[in-house]
Formats: sequence, structure tokens, C-alpha cells
Amino acid sequence: MKKREQHTFYNYQFKHTAVKITDHPNIQSVDVAEALGIHPIMLYRWRQEMRDGKIEDNDQEARSRTELLEAKAKIRQLERQLKQLREENVILKKAERFFPEKKSQRSGS
Repeated sequence: MKKREQHTFYNYQFKHTAVKITDHPNIQSVDVAEALGIHPIMLYRWRQEMRDGKIEDNDQEARSRTELLEAKAKIRQLERQLKQLREENVILKKAERFFPEKKSQRSGS
């Protein structure tokens, strides 16, 4: 039985370059995988992950995408908070009708 090799982790730049090379019409993915010393299925998986946006880089596009997702999350949070505050405001206005402030009494001397 063959001993299983330890997994190697590849950085974004390596994956991105490998995928971009396979986009060339005269280069086959199998040849790229063989030249890089990786299994062809791994290269196909990276291509799929790139299409799905799962592989990101620290480049401007990836940062913009991350900032956009963070902004959307912040907007959702603020919308929830605004909804809650509006509901509380409605409740307070209703309560104000039922519990009017006591008028201060003047001491008549």
C-alpha cells in the first residue's frame, strides 16, 4: 500500500496563473497540470472555483468584492436597526397617548 503524501497548499497567484494558462486555445489543461506537477482534476477544480468566485486574491477586484459584501452586510444590519427603532417609535407614540405627562402643579401661595 502506498503511503499518502502530505497535502500541498497553493497560493492564489499559482492557481490563477495555472488557470490563465489553460485559457490559451493551443494549450491543453492536461499538459499544464503535468508541467506543474499537479493532478488534472485539481486544475479543473481551480477553474470551477475561479468561475464561481471562490478563489480570491488580494488584488483590487477581490478587495472591491470583499468591500461590497461587507457594505451589503452593514446595510442589512442598519436596515434591521432602523426597522426596530421605527417600531419602538410607534410604540412610544401610542404610549404617550395613554400616559400623558402629569402637568406640574403650581403652588398657590
